[in-house]
Amino acid sequence: MNRPLREKIACVIQRMRRMWNASRSKVRFVAFSTGKDSLAMMAMLYEAVESENEEPVCLYSHHNLEFPENLHYLETIRKHGFQIETVRPFLGYFDLMRRGIGFLTLYDPWCVPMLVGTGFLEWLQNRNLSSPRDAVMFRGMTGSEYGKKYHAEFETYRRLDLPCFNPMLGFTRDEIVQIVRERYGLPLNPLYAHMDRSYCICCYTGDRRRQQYSHRRFPGVCRRYYDQIDAMLFKSGLLRKHHPNSEYANREEKIDRHGFVFWRRVRSQDQVGALKERSSKGFTRYWIRDERWINEKHLLPVDGHWARVGSEIRFWGIQESKTDALVKRMINCMDCGYCILQCFRHRRFNRKTKRLNIEGCAGCGKCISLKHCMGWKHRFWRRTLYDKP
Repeated sequence: MNRPLREKIACVIQRMRRMWNASRSKVRFVAFSTGKDSLAMMAMLYEAVESENEEPVCLYSHHNLEFPENLHYLETIRKHGFQIETVRPFLGYFDLMRRGIGFLTLYDPWCVPMLVGTGFLEWLQNRNLSSPRDAVMFRGMTGSEYGKKYHAEFETYRRLDLPCFNPMLGFTRDEIVQIVRERYGLPLNPLYAHMDRSYCICCYTGDRRRQQYSHRRFPGVCRRYYDQIDAMLFKSGLLRKHHPNSEYANREEKIDRHGFVFWRRVRSQDQVGALKERSSKGFTRYWIRDERWINEKHLLPVDGHWARVGSEIRFWGIQESKTDALVKRMINCMDCGYCILQCFRHRRFNRKTKRLNIEGCAGCGKCISLKHCMGWKHRFWRRTLYDKP
């Protein structure tokens, strides 16, 4: 039997207060999207810590692909006493597209970690943390959105390697609206008059109201967005080559109706990036297809174990799996800066040059992995390794 709403609220506020106090040794913040769920969670957290005269910091990522209404709404919410800070991602959506990232798909989408996460990571870096695990993110995810089946009240948000507290999983959409309006008297984001959720412009959701609103308000942005997808799938011939059936080759199905979100990477998206050869003398050599793809900063973790002559790089005394990872990362790097989460101490994104800087590398080797390399995971035309024939 469902408990009365007031009892659920009291129970969650108590858990919030306990979590807030238990995490005092960490940097705590609220992820605020301007949506109703994060708004309700933020208001309840402020009530939970009110007796301690604390004002939790609420972070909002301004990435230029969100609706302008969000920014106006932030000012409205600030007037209600919430401490909201705006962060910016390292690179915007179209910056990433120019650098070669693939369009967004339902499979492991990169939008949240790149357009929201990088701003959060820099904010944490500026507080001299050695790792995202030294922080706790309070997130307003509700049971009606994803459900307890996939998320726990306390978990690690794997894309940012960040401990995350989800206290709102037990609430429904109607309960959230009731909490916001009746308990706290807060206005909802005006975008809800035009769509069911406060998505970004061009988001892949199937909400037809949102799609119509986006195309009507921002035709230039939508046209630019879908032209990118058109070029990748149709103008390149990639889609027709792999899906000759007209059902899959139809532009309206793949673009206007967002059918492209179900695209899975195919072998034709792989390009020759480097050739590898194992020497009988105990070293491994790589010939990089284009010298412009070589950036020696990626080889810092194995300094003293490599040498370069032109487009050839030789490694010795290092496991082949690690040298493969280093080379794959280097030739696919988009300088997106996302890999700072692997090494907060020695990696910084330079906003003036829009490039990743690696300084003072201690050679610990923890970063020799492709787990957080967005270039390797999401570059549309991936550059990969092949054994030299």
